[in-house]
Amino acid sequence: KVHDVFACLTGFRCRLPAMRDIMTAILTLLKQTRLARLFPFRTEIPAGAEEDIRLSRCRVLRSLNFFHFIPQISCGPIAGLCLMRNNPIYGTLLCGAVLSLLVIYNICFYAIPTEKLVDTRQSWILKGLNFIFALCWITLPVVVFPYGDANDRVMVAGIMVGLTATTITLMPLIWMGEIIASMLIVSCFVALFQAWEIDHSLFYLYIAIEMAVYLFFVLSLTMAVRALFTAFLINRYSLEQRNSIVQLLLRNADDDTGDWLWETCASGSLRNVSASLASAFGNSREWLETRSFFDILSDLAGPAAFDGDERTGLGRLRQCLDNRIFFRDIVVSGTLQGQQRFWSLSGRPVFQDRNFVGYRGVGTDVTQTHWAQESASFRARHDLLTGLPNRGAFLDDMETYLIEAARTGEAFALLNLDLDGFKQINDRHGHSAGDEMLRKVTVVLSRTLSERHRLYRFGGDEFMLLERQTTPAQASATASGLINALTNVPIRVGEGVRCAVGLSAGIVLSIGGSERVGSLLEASDLALYEAKNLGGHTHRFYNPELRTVAKRNRDLIRALPEALEKGDLGIVYQPFFNTQSQKLCGFEALIRWSHPEYGRVPPERIIQLAEEAGLIQRLGVYVMERACLFASEWEDGLVLSINVSVGQLEAPTFLKDTFRVLEKTGFPARCLQIEMTENIFMEPDAATFTL
Repeated sequence: KVHDVFACLTGFRCRLPAMRDIMTAILTLLKQTRLARLFPFRTEIPAGAEEDIRLSRCRVLRSLNFFHFIPQISCGPIAGLCLMRNNPIYGTLLCGAVLSLLVIYNICFYAIPTEKLVDTRQSWILKGLNFIFALCWITLPVVVFPYGDANDRVMVAGIMVGLTATTITLMPLIWMGEIIASMLIVSCFVALFQAWEIDHSLFYLYIAIEMAVYLFFVLSLTMAVRALFTAFLINRYSLEQRNSIVQLLLRNADDDTGDWLWETCASGSLRNVSASLASAFGNSREWLETRSFFDILSDLAGPAAFDGDERTGLGRLRQCLDNRIFFRDIVVSGTLQGQQRFWSLSGRPVFQDRNFVGYRGVGTDVTQTHWAQESASFRARHDLLTGLPNRGAFLDDMETYLIEAARTGEAFALLNLDLDGFKQINDRHGHSAGDEMLRKVTVVLSRTLSERHRLYRFGGDEFMLLERQTTPAQASATASGLINALTNVPIRVGEGVRCAVGLSAGIVLSIGGSERVGSLLEASDLALYEAKNLGGHTHRFYNPELRTVAKRNRDLIRALPEALEKGDLGIVYQPFFNTQSQKLCGFEALIRWSHPEYGRVPPERIIQLAEEAGLIQRLGVYVMERACLFASEWEDGLVLSINVSVGQLEAPTFLKDTFRVLEKTGFPARCLQIEMTENIFMEPDAATFTL
């Protein structure tokens, strides 16, 4: 039997090219007949919709996996049990193979992210496993049907028909369902041919014809469902694109909603002014139609609202109007009847016969929404207990201030403040007394400060103070004044309970803002820790020679070459998009390092350590080579952005190393974007600009 099966399969394999030609001819004939109108075999996908449709196919494949799982897990044991009498060894092997493959398939299936199930390298894993499934099942009719009894043949027929029907669950995987269905039916043809050779009954010919018709309808149904599904996705995509424009131009302009339509001519003057628009701007229709739309908004905003800065609402609006481009949700403000109002404007240019004829759009009064967002923004940036700016506000403010300080060369001090004895107050008198203490401490500290100071609450009993335009003596005097203000005046909380609280301060001085915010915070923490170690109620300046900091730096610098050698430094990729079209432009390569003892090292610290160790050029080549090798597998057109420091640019081999990496990895040079940090433009050395 095994010899006959092998000979039959070998003959079938030899006939595959001829059968492939026959199938191609049949498909060509179907396309040329009216039947092709019922089963559209291909649907053209509009440009820009490919990714949305691919993701929809991924989600459908994920949801259909249940219907792929049930037939496999049920047919395997059924076949094994039914074959125990006549083919126990084969039945056991088939059942074991199917169940093992099913476990592997589902592990791989759910390990792959949904967005990568279709048309990716990972999808070939699923295709390969499904093909192996088919190879297992096509042996069933060839081995069992020709030599089996009536029960075996009924079992084979039921399983093969059922599995062929369920191939439609693989519809999102292009051609995979058709290939597997064809393999299953062709194996049935082979089995029928073997049975015919035994007793030469016409019954097998009739069954073969019926199986051919069944295969035709399964293939046609699968292709038709895929085509209809793709057409549905295309229509949905087109509808969403048109809906945004329809919502823009045909929204209800009822006075109660605060929305109004606006329209301008080619010169920018309003026309067809509605009552809602006239009411929104507080003037008559006739007067508004004699004025430019932008001039009306400028007059309402006043001279201070627009100073040529295109980052403001009016600046962005003028830029869009001048360039005749689509815009959405640009917020502009103005004063109307003594009250400040805010409007959100959207519009699109109108062309007739390629000639610009004006703008049409919609405006919405968003005054209440704006104030609600302002209130939410205030709460997000301020501590609700003390009213002071919080940690997030500090980080944002410091990023801006460091740029200004670097430009002006201003000296400043950062004072890390921590209350002494606060925990005892919390434990002894409760959290309500602790909250009251924090509020009163905030008042005491604020009274001691001047306009040069900005106080923040970091959380708990920790505060941060920024002192501008200072000297070491002034910073020391400020810290002493704050400590004395709390020490000399006991604070009453609760029911008049007098509580003494002290203050410790860690001070870090900087000139020109050359440090990063993280470095300043780390230095102030170390200085505060030193003050705490001295018993509190005092202040200490940051000392670069602090033992712990020096040890950590030495350890990290010592570990960096080994990490480069072993490839322990990782790279993550952060996407960036075109803000106008929302299209993915590429990815920025960012370095990551997790030290076994000190944990995650900040990226800027890695750069500093590499520069201190003289490894910056080696680190740059390491990042560029790994990133280019990884990005070479991306789709064409995506940009890889790599940050370089001044030390890398100054290296004489920078260009040579860059070209060598591009040649080695095969990554196109036009897709490589080199980014320089802002510090290169802040260096006092004029030679920097001749790099």
